[in-house]
Amino acid sequence: MDNLKKALTLRQEEVYEYIRTRTQETRLPPTVREIGERFHISSTNGVRSILAALIKKGYIKRSPRLSRGIEILDNEPAAPTVENASNMVEIPIIGRVAAGAPILAVQNLEGTVTVDRDFLASQPNVFALRVKGDSMINAGIFDGDLVFAREQKVADRGEMIIAQVDDEATVKYYQPQPEWIELRPANPKYSPIIVKPESHFSIAGRVIGVMRKIN
Repeated sequence: MDNLKKALTLRQEEVYEYIRTRTQETRLPPTVREIGERFHISSTNGVRSILAALIKKGYIKRSPRLSRGIEILDNEPAAPTVENASNMVEIPIIGRVAAGAPILAVQNLEGTVTVDRDFLASQPNVFALRVKGDSMINAGIFDGDLVFAREQKVADRGEMIIAQVDDEATVKYYQPQPEWIELRPANPKYSPIIVKPESHFSIAGRVIGVMRKIN
């Protein structure tokens, strides 16, 4: 890696260190726009040319369709066995939700996470959501956790779901009532969310797992 670093320009080195530090501190890589703002690069094409150089030199890889699709590459990544490589799956992470758009629309995605298929019991059509707040703390889900859900449009009463209500995705227990839908938290500090018929509501998926980063 030291030899590769000598081949970087000063600006490429600065951008790489910013991406690496930002990813370590927030667990999310910066967007192209955020990199441009940090280094006062007015053109997104200017940022993309720097990222292209970092990709070519083996420092990062990038998913262009994702706003936070930059991934730092290890200095000397261990070569996975064929068995291990084939057992890994890349799961999309939902970020800010656009009202009226499918929850897995490109504009709603903030990145991906790679996990073992066995962790998800090999279930298909899985996505992840980073939890904000402590409304599900008594269900063992904490602020900053990643919850994994199987994409589906219906759920049984009492199941934990990811619901889309207007422009927000939320993790709650599903409790449909005759004239409204109740989304129940797992923390007595919070009242249930009452979804009236006139609200934009849909079930995005049923929660099947949770991942927590231990500092």
